[in-house]
Amino acid sequence: MRDDISQQLDGFGADMPATTWASPAEIRGRGERRRRVRTVGMTAAGVAALAVVAGAAFVLGGRPGEPAPTLTARPSITVVPQLSPSPSVRPRLTSPSPAVPFDTVIPLDAMLRAADVSPAHRVQGGEYLGENYRYVTGLCQEKGQWDGKPVRPQLSGARDSSRQRVLAAGQDAVHVVQQVTGYGSARSAGELIAHERAGFEHCAVLDHRETHVEFEIIATGFAGDEALLVRMSPRTLLVLVRVGAVYTELSLTFPATPGAADVALAQDLADKAVARICAATTAC
Repeated sequence: MRDDISQQLDGFGADMPATTWASPAEIRGRGERRRRVRTVGMTAAGVAALAVVAGAAFVLGGRPGEPAPTLTARPSITVVPQLSPSPSVRPRLTSPSPAVPFDTVIPLDAMLRAADVSPAHRVQGGEYLGENYRYVTGLCQEKGQWDGKPVRPQLSGARDSSRQRVLAAGQDAVHVVQQVTGYGSARSAGELIAHERAGFEHCAVLDHRETHVEFEIIATGFAGDEALLVRMSPRTLLVLVRVGAVYTELSLTFPATPGAADVALAQDLADKAVARICAATTAC
């Protein structure tokens, strides 16, 4: 068996081409030459980089031999955008704009309190949407009983120039609806009083289908600069008062019992309304 293996190996070696191996000295020489070539390449790259830096220094410094300028890093600037106030949020004014007289802006403090009527009364939420006497005077004009003169003045259009408040304490107590409006001038507010008075006088009796109303002016000049106390029905009294450029109107509806309409209460509320307006505005 061993002789067979020896014969195969001898044949395998005989079939391979002759190869001449380099001597150790020759191998070391080849390695030394490769190292020198690598060193020369690195040196050339370093010289090229130095040339680039020198060129930049020449451009910045000008002539050769002059000191290169000192480069100072520019400080970074952080831009903070200025945000405009949200259009849904408006700033509160500490005083009204000069273009809008203060008497055209009615603050809440200018309104009657529930306690001004009685301890049992409360301020009702929402706006009173029931009919008022202007519905009747409007029908009067349609029937030709009144031409609507003197003409009703226009509102100033200022925000919060008119407010309404409802005071109630159940069905057995008087129901009060107050409207306070600023007209900007005493003349305009006075024109409104004159307009409403003319309506009461021309429409003293109105019959229209199922509507029958009689207006009666029962007192004047009892509060503010001008005042009217009008009976619209056995259980409804109207109070109209001008205080400077401010106009207030009270509609008092009493329980459906004979003699329930209280004229003294109506005049007392007129005085209290004037006091509230004077304390909260410059009308007085």
